[in-house]
Amino acid sequence: MAVIQKPKINRGVFYHFGRVIYPARWLIVTLFVILFSICIPVLPKVSSLFTDTGLTDPQSQSAKTDKYLNTHLHYFSNRFIIMYQSKLPFVKNGTFDQEIHQSLSGLSKLPSQYKIIYPDENEKQISKNKHSAYAVILLKSNHELSSKLLIKLKSYIKKPPHLKMLIGGEPVFQADIQTQTQLDLIKAEFIATPIAVITLLFVFGSVVAALIPIILDAVCAIFILTILYFLGHAVSLSLFTINIALLLGLCLSLDYALFIIGRFREELAHGREVREALAVTQATAGKAIFFSGLAVLISLSALFLFPINILFSVGVGGVTAVAFAVLVSIVLLPAILAILQKKINYLPIKIFKHKDSKKEGYWLWSVAKITKHPWVFFVIIMTVLLWLSYPITEIKLGLSDFRILPKSQASRQVFDVLKTNFNENELSPIIVMVKAPTEDFLTKNNIRSLYLFTKKLKTNPNIDNISSIVTTDPQLSVSQYQGLYTAPKQYQSPAIKNLLMLTTQHDFSVVTLTSNYPSMSSQSKQIVESLRDAKLSGGLKAQVTGVTANTIDVMNKIYKIFPYALLWILVLTFLILLFLLRSLVLPLKAIMMNILSLTASYGVLVFIFQQGYFSSLLNFDPQEIIDINLIVIIFCALFGFSMDYEVFLLTRIKEFYEQAHNTNTSICYGIALSSRIITSAAVVVIFICFAFISADIVMVKAFGLGIAVAIFVDAFLIRTILVPATMAILQNWCWYLPKWLNRILPQLSFNPDDK
Repeated sequence: MAVIQKPKINRGVFYHFGRVIYPARWLIVTLFVILFSICIPVLPKVSSLFTDTGLTDPQSQSAKTDKYLNTHLHYFSNRFIIMYQSKLPFVKNGTFDQEIHQSLSGLSKLPSQYKIIYPDENEKQISKNKHSAYAVILLKSNHELSSKLLIKLKSYIKKPPHLKMLIGGEPVFQADIQTQTQLDLIKAEFIATPIAVITLLFVFGSVVAALIPIILDAVCAIFILTILYFLGHAVSLSLFTINIALLLGLCLSLDYALFIIGRFREELAHGREVREALAVTQATAGKAIFFSGLAVLISLSALFLFPINILFSVGVGGVTAVAFAVLVSIVLLPAILAILQKKINYLPIKIFKHKDSKKEGYWLWSVAKITKHPWVFFVIIMTVLLWLSYPITEIKLGLSDFRILPKSQASRQVFDVLKTNFNENELSPIIVMVKAPTEDFLTKNNIRSLYLFTKKLKTNPNIDNISSIVTTDPQLSVSQYQGLYTAPKQYQSPAIKNLLMLTTQHDFSVVTLTSNYPSMSSQSKQIVESLRDAKLSGGLKAQVTGVTANTIDVMNKIYKIFPYALLWILVLTFLILLFLLRSLVLPLKAIMMNILSLTASYGVLVFIFQQGYFSSLLNFDPQEIIDINLIVIIFCALFGFSMDYEVFLLTRIKEFYEQAHNTNTSICYGIALSSRIITSAAVVVIFICFAFISADIVMVKAFGLGIAVAIFVDAFLIRTILVPATMAILQNWCWYLPKWLNRILPQLSFNPDDK
């Protein structure tokens, strides 16, 4: 194999930018310090803005109906479930009943109006074994419940002396997720930081060089949180935004820092003076980082195509994270290196000290073996990747449920008790808002039409129970219901007034259905579809919401938009790589490699989070599905993330090819000089992702594992084995570019001397 000299550097805009940074180094660092100081006071306020999971499509029928009911039916949204358990069976008007009433007596201090439905008023609130019962608190509000009011409500509920009590319901569930995400973030940082420091010490063999990426990570994280805080005032962002944005930001900034510092030290070792070494670093690693960041940003921006709040929110957080990771890496980091100069190698650690030449020699030897027998390595790695991807054939998509929280949370325990001891399907009823053409729903014609509608629903074998104003007593006729609800209010009983207050206002009335089947079964979905297609008499119209309807709407929207998002990512990524590498074949190869790492990641996610393998070890309950939002987020994030290593590797190979014009030689030297940094960066990122696997929120845990698996596959199987094997098979086809395209494609260097 021919030995070639260091490739020549094209002195374009990135080179000149590197030279400009040197004299401005103190100004740049001072400016960042000032900005950093301004951001600090904002940090304690950040998490308070992120309160909703965002697992809905705001433009869907289910979301619009839900919002309408929240606004006009003031007791609709803020529903709390207070679960009581006892070793003795529940007896009406007994001690159990008395203690429940006494437990909730303190709610009279609440500043808001409320209603309580006690278990002795509704036998369905008493479990089959009589050892559990729950009360329902309906808090009057057409606004989102504030954290202060929630704390007050909890403080006014007293634990009975002889009963176990759990407080749950959707508002408590949302608050617990918000609290848990903050705890997960602290735990992940506590685990990741020391591991990252040790890994960086091993990579660089110097305390100073190892600490710089950690400092940059902190700066990047502060900027990301600050921007998200201000964006959170302008748009509604999911509470998963912070954790995912910080994970992306930390991983990318560490990657980029390793690329920049590694190249800078390499140039210093070759005898370049500091300013020139900085300029060359920017012209090579800096340029690769800029285009890599652009590819990641484009991939994540595809999330803006989805109206689903969690996807849009992660898009906002991800784009913010990428932008600041790139900014900090190609502006602040070079300025710090310009100040440190050769002191970047200060405080060497002897036990971590290693000779780069030996490492490069190993990579040269191993890549030479791969390029000599490319088909053997190609077949082996493809077999491994297909094996990892196989579980995708059994993937089941859906939306996360209450099992997203750990069992230690009281709100999760309430749902567990409901599922075990009560009718599980009552956890997720199908809610129908029936709207009338008149301003007042309670007219004889509307009541008659509603009665006929519910009568028809009773013939559906998939429906277990129907609750509405015209199904309270099966002995009553339609004329009797008309008499009850059209009578003057002063003649209506308190029970009738209470029922109307909870179900019927203005021009609508609510019908609640319970399916005989689980919420995500085909039978329950069929009920929703039939309700939406139903033709009601008297001009009435039905709008459906609830868990089943929301899941249908979200999944249908994602299925509809995903092909456009895929096209957006593939086309723009291809164009960026075409522009950067000046090849038609390499961009296509890069895209195929990314898809392979993605499918391997998906396969592992299905194996663990859907099929439940290692669930005890990872401390979660499998949901038998993979959240469809997670699939989209990982696709957009990883497609860009994997491009990070691809761009860095291929640009290094291209540097040598432009001088040697020999594909195998360029592959060997390009990989020999970049694989140590790529694998080191991958190790750090994998450790950070594994720290997020410690999260108790299943969505965050799955995201961390998905990223970790994909990065491992990408760095250790694809970039270091499959890429050189594939390029060795393709040979000069790697660099194929039609002459007509070469003429019209802009030169990347932007060198003013080029014509």
